[in-house]
Amino acid sequence: MAKFTVVYSDFLARLDEVEILRKKAEYLEKNAHIEIKFKNEINALCRGSVVLLLSHVEAYIKELGEHALEIFYKKKLNRDKFAPQFFYHISKDIVDEIKNTSDHKGLSIKLLNFVETDGEFWKQGVCLPKQIPVERFNKGFSNPSFKKIKAYLGRFGYSSYQGDLKSILKRDSEITINMIDQLVNMRNKIAHGDSNETSTPEEIKIIIEFVRRFCRATDVAFSNWCKNELCSIR
Repeated sequence: MAKFTVVYSDFLARLDEVEILRKKAEYLEKNAHIEIKFKNEINALCRGSVVLLLSHVEAYIKELGEHALEIFYKKKLNRDKFAPQFFYHISKDIVDEIKNTSDHKGLSIKLLNFVETDGEFWKQGVCLPKQIPVERFNKGFSNPSFKKIKAYLGRFGYSSYQGDLKSILKRDSEITINMIDQLVNMRNKIAHGDSNETSTPEEIKIIIEFVRRFCRATDVAFSNWCKNELCSIR
């Protein structure tokens, strides 16, 4: 059995994009005769590295979930294996519309739509009837702070994520988790036009390493949980 999911392997390949920007900034920084001339370019490359890095973290978490959903369907897992909230997130858009509808006619129409499109997912004692719509399941997940990543994995019924992560990362767990939140804060400042928010190429290098450790630990933790509770996703 593979040690990591294919999603994590794809994530590592994407980190090369961030390294291209970081190494270019590092080259300009190390050449003293051009450092002053290209100060703006160095800042832009480092800021771009932050934005790109966080986008890859978000993509990794979403694709890890999508990968699991695809395998659950292919292996025809019985519906009874899944936590109740799992089905809410399959049908969240329709359920929320029903919850917010008060008139009887509109409510009836929405209930009929729910039964028609999603009713099969909610039947007990049967396997998943069709591929789960990943766009709907992933809806609302973005700007991946640790709290949001924890909540997203919780959609599957995975409630021990934080403890499992700490067991894997050990003494580095707190600083690694904090680095994810720091990356989100940096990206938000950049997105809101804060020109003072920048990092050096060396600082970006350190951030990349912590992000790599975080995603590797997440991959192991979620994969182990799936194997124990549902099925192997590696």
